[in-house]
Amino acid sequence: MNWRMWQFENLKMKAGKFIFLLIKIALIFKLAHYQISTLSAQNYPQNYFRYPLDSLPNFVSPFGGLRDNHFHSGVDLKTNEREGFPVLASADGFVSRIKIQSTAYGKAIYLKHPNGYTTVYGHLQKYHNKIAQWIHAYQYKNESFEFDKVFEIPILLVKKGDTIGFSGNSGGSTGPHLHFEIRDNKTEEIINPALFGILPFDTIKPVFKKICFYNFSVDKSFIVSEFDLNENKILNNDSVWIYKDTIEIGNGLNALGIEAFDYIHNYKDEKTIYTFGLTLDTKNIFNFKLNKFAFDETKYINTHIDYAYYKLQQTRIQKCFLEDGNEIKLYLHDKNKGKFLLHDFNTHQLLFNVADFSGNYKKLIVYIKKKKDLIKLQNTNTAKIFYPNNHNALAKKDIKISIAPNSFYDTVYFDFEILNGTKKSFSKIYKIHNSLTPLHKNFEISIKATSVKKEYQSKLLLAYFDKNEKHFRSAGGNFEKGWVSAKASSFGNYFVTIDTISPSIEQVFIHDKKVVLDSLAWHIEMKDNFSGIAKYAAYLNNNWILMDYDAKNNLMSYKFDEIYDQIVLSKQKLELKIVVTDRKGNKSSKIFYP
Repeated sequence: MNWRMWQFENLKMKAGKFIFLLIKIALIFKLAHYQISTLSAQNYPQNYFRYPLDSLPNFVSPFGGLRDNHFHSGVDLKTNEREGFPVLASADGFVSRIKIQSTAYGKAIYLKHPNGYTTVYGHLQKYHNKIAQWIHAYQYKNESFEFDKVFEIPILLVKKGDTIGFSGNSGGSTGPHLHFEIRDNKTEEIINPALFGILPFDTIKPVFKKICFYNFSVDKSFIVSEFDLNENKILNNDSVWIYKDTIEIGNGLNALGIEAFDYIHNYKDEKTIYTFGLTLDTKNIFNFKLNKFAFDETKYINTHIDYAYYKLQQTRIQKCFLEDGNEIKLYLHDKNKGKFLLHDFNTHQLLFNVADFSGNYKKLIVYIKKKKDLIKLQNTNTAKIFYPNNHNALAKKDIKISIAPNSFYDTVYFDFEILNGTKKSFSKIYKIHNSLTPLHKNFEISIKATSVKKEYQSKLLLAYFDKNEKHFRSAGGNFEKGWVSAKASSFGNYFVTIDTISPSIEQVFIHDKKVVLDSLAWHIEMKDNFSGIAKYAAYLNNNWILMDYDAKNNLMSYKFDEIYDQIVLSKQKLELKIVVTDRKGNKSSKIFYP
């Protein structure tokens, strides 16, 4: 055997021992994760809640999924892309709330249970039996499709397994499914249903896609390097990956971010990771776990992920460190909140661990060392500084901005610029920082309007756009004493404009050019060009009638009920009147003779 062959065989032997050691480590970690999941679940009643559909658990989206501006506050359950499946009460209880909206959860129902929890069922197509009858009467009594009714005294009782409604696609849903939540009655926190034993069968391991290295200057954190985790760069033994190259990082404070996904039913649908952690040289420095959170914490997703990276790349990098303004209770970390310094030029080991609730996991080992050609990061930004815990404000001749404390997640060097107006603006255009910086709270903005005739002043509102957008959008607002004021949720380029165009109203017979709508109903399409629909009403022979409103499709629907039957039996000629008003008071009305 020559020297090269001997060297090759020796390396193979060492690699084999090393992989065997990794497998032992992996088994220990898997057992530990299983024990942690089991201990977590022991704090919650098992087998008390049943799956709310008459099928095996099948998830569209797990608990806490990463969404725009929020963590998903429940689980989305598959209904085979169809509507009309019976939705069943998960346990004995009573109806504690009914909320119907044209957006958000659409038709939703809340059940309070004697064990201290409430279950929520959203995006329903319709309600069932006595619940449906109560809702129908309540809507007619108040002449409103949308309402939010809380029941302090039980009047609608349910038993476990009772049909309470049917699955649908109402509200802000992007496809037929059932939204399901479990909430703590005392804290009102939303809790992962998996802790109660409601979870699908899952044997598929999570996957790493990308790692990012952050460095911190005096004014912000930023990505200095990123690495795609493709097969060419990975030593892979199924559960443990090793990145082949040693990565050199800069001096100063460092941190990590990851792109990783879980899979439940197949290898195609990417889901949010349940838990992940980071260890530096055997010291655990950061852990994240999606067990529960409060509603007022959900917007912290905008600092949990790299918000600017997502806006630019449409990729959610989850930070393995905590920004000072992040207050959601989903983390365990060391005193440096996951940020670290390397004090020497030796090689150090980073160990990432990602796992789902069922104990399927993946580990990634990355070796790092500090560069010897150190570059000192300096702050050269001269912009106005806004601090997270302060009340921050800016006032100029024709614009005023007020930002409440705890609106920022980190210190911000605030950019501001005055630009020329356009033909559609009644003010200058004001560049207010940039849309890559997220806000936890809305900020107040007032812009002085240029000369506008008195009869049009009530039609003024604020509009905004980002430099990458082609069209501007409504920010709302009202005119008072020469100023137009509104509360805005994101930065961008703001100006005063006007909305004098009334909504449009049309009867439709075919929707989406494929599906012929229910022939035992009338369907009306109403659209507004800018400020949005504020209110609407429908009258059949001068009688108010109940019309479902689906905002995402601009569609109102009247399913023939007792009002229709009475008019038909009386042999009167049918007259349908629709009245729609937008948010600036522009009104349209139209009469149909169906």
